[in-house]
Amino acid sequence: MDLFDKLANRPSPLGPFTSAGYGYYTFPKLEGPLGPEMKFNGKDMVVWSINDYLGVGSNEEIKKVDAEATAKYSLSAPMGARLMTGNSDEHEALEKELAAFVHKEDAQLLNFGYQGIMSVIHALVDRNDFLIYDELSHACIVDGKQLAMADKSVFKHNDIESFKKQLYRAAAKKKDNSSILVVTEGVFGMTGDLGILPEIIKLKEEVPFRLLVDDAHGFGTLGHDGSGTGTQLECQDGIDIYFGTFAKAVALIGAFVASEPRVIYVKTLCVCLERNMAYS
Repeated sequence: MDLFDKLANRPSPLGPFTSAGYGYYTFPKLEGPLGPEMKFNGKDMVVWSINDYLGVGSNEEIKKVDAEATAKYSLSAPMGARLMTGNSDEHEALEKELAAFVHKEDAQLLNFGYQGIMSVIHALVDRNDFLIYDELSHACIVDGKQLAMADKSVFKHNDIESFKKQLYRAAAKKKDNSSILVVTEGVFGMTGDLGILPEIIKLKEEVPFRLLVDDAHGFGTLGHDGSGTGTQLECQDGIDIYFGTFAKAVALIGAFVASEPRVIYVKTLCVCLERNMAYS
C-alpha cells in the first residue's frame, strides 16, 4: 500500500476536529499583545492555555533587554551546535545561575524541553538498568523511555503502593551493575496535581534509586523562591536530577537539567547527550 494513501485514510486522534475544527478547536490564531486576554476571531477572550505563566513575555523591561541583546549579538549568535562552536560565557553563566536557583550543584542547558528530557533519560540508563515512571507522565517522558534500553515498568498515577510494587520488582531483579531510575513530574500538566515526591523519596531508605523529576510546570511558580515543586513540598534535596523548561514560567524555548557535577560534567552527561548536543 502506498504510504501517502495510508496516511490519508488513517483516523486522526482528534476525530472531526482535525479538519472541521481547524482555526477554532485546533490551531486557533490569537491576536494582540501576549497576555491573559487576547483577541480571537475579532473578540476579546480570556486565554487559559498560554505558555507564559508569569506574564514575562509582555513585560516591557524584559522586552527592552531582549532588544538590546539582539542588537548586540544578533539572533544567530553563537552559530553552531554548542558541543562544536556554539558555546559561550553567557551559556555557562546561566547554567551557574540556574543550578543555584533550583538548589543544585551544577546544570546544563538544553535546546528544547521535549527533546531534552528524552535525551536525558536516554543518557542516564543502559540495558542493565531499570526505569520506573508514573502512568500519567508527559508524552516526552513516554517517548524518552522508548529510547532507553532499560527494563521499563509503570506505576499507577501517584499510587505509592503501585510504585512500591514496581520498585521491589526491580530490586529483586537487579544485578551488581544494575541501577534504578524513577521518573515522575513535579506538577502533572494534564491533571494539575503534584507528584507524590516525599513519599517516593522516603522509599530510598529501603531500596537505593535515583529520582528524575520533570518540573516543567513547577519551575518558577512553586516554592517560596520559585525553585519548584521540590521546594514547595520540602524535598528538593531528595530530587537527584531536576529538569526544568523555559516554555512555561519563562515564556521562552529551551530547558535545563540540574544535578551533581559528576552527572552534569562534560565527560559524562554531555557526552552521553552527544546526539542532542552535536546535531541540534
